[in-house]
Amino acid sequence: MSLEEGCKVAVETCMDVKEWDKVVIVCDEGSERIGRTLRQSALEITPHVRFFKLEVYGDRPIKELPKPVKEAATEATVTFWTAWAYEGELETTRGPFIDAALVGGRHAHMVNITEEVMEAGMSVDYTQIKKFTDALYERIRNAKKIKVTNPQGTDLEAKFSDVIKWIPSSGICHEPGHWLNLPDGEIFTSPASIEGTLIADGVLGDYLGHEYTHSVLQESPVTIEIKSDSKSYCENLSTENEDLERDLKEYLEIHECSKRVGEFGLGTNIFQKQLIDNMLLDEKYPGVHVAFGDPMHGETNAGWTCPQHLDMILTQCDVWVDDEKIMEDSEYLFEP
Repeated sequence: MSLEEGCKVAVETCMDVKEWDKVVIVCDEGSERIGRTLRQSALEITPHVRFFKLEVYGDRPIKELPKPVKEAATEATVTFWTAWAYEGELETTRGPFIDAALVGGRHAHMVNITEEVMEAGMSVDYTQIKKFTDALYERIRNAKKIKVTNPQGTDLEAKFSDVIKWIPSSGICHEPGHWLNLPDGEIFTSPASIEGTLIADGVLGDYLGHEYTHSVLQESPVTIEIKSDSKSYCENLSTENEDLERDLKEYLEIHECSKRVGEFGLGTNIFQKQLIDNMLLDEKYPGVHVAFGDPMHGETNAGWTCPQHLDMILTQCDVWVDDEKIMEDSEYLFEP
């Protein structure tokens, strides 16, 4: 599949752009070709397309969302963000952009997107991803607890509340006020509690994923002990890679809520067969991911927020939903 085909799927299938839509695309130097290809796909449908490149407004990381970008996002009905993650920008630019985009529109967040990700993750049948995601949602939406283990030593038990919602995210975003990550394919929530041992040996999110790749985590898995009292949080963290351990500990201390568990998710992109060192796509790989920081509060209905969000992928997972085994070695044991 090609970049052009992936952009066409994003614009036409996932975001359902129509001739009356006002589209805004934000890219950076690293994702400019993708941004311009999205722009061309959108222009084939609507003339109302605005295009921004972040480096025009200053050096990265950008300290504040540029006013013209914010105003355009507020007026848009469809937005795309393809720019890469830089330290601090989740709080200063990406978060504020999403808030502005959702005033009257729908948003596709494609942070850290690459051409490989576009070709592998977007040039697929999203009607089938939606079918599988919906089927998993029906199995899991009333779950009281989920247990996760793997050969590396992960042993977690998460419990869930009726108040906090499970969100099926299938790559289809046609309604105002909603947003998703593209490529897509996952179901996620914020756990009421989670406790046990987490071994992160897959991929890391945010800007840490640029330096600490899957091969690094395979050689030096990160062991995290999660404790739950009134909150679930990282109590201890260790890895043989001293630089990785230092950077993770610093990240989890930036804010009071940074080490709190915010998300528990299962990937549902059934077309993805391997990790490619890009969290945007890799968290959609069939398996488990856990995030520290923001609980996606705008969607899950969790009663707290955090300006950071750090995903971690676990590999080779076995998963039980209320004692029913639904996954073995990161492969689902059912079909929709």
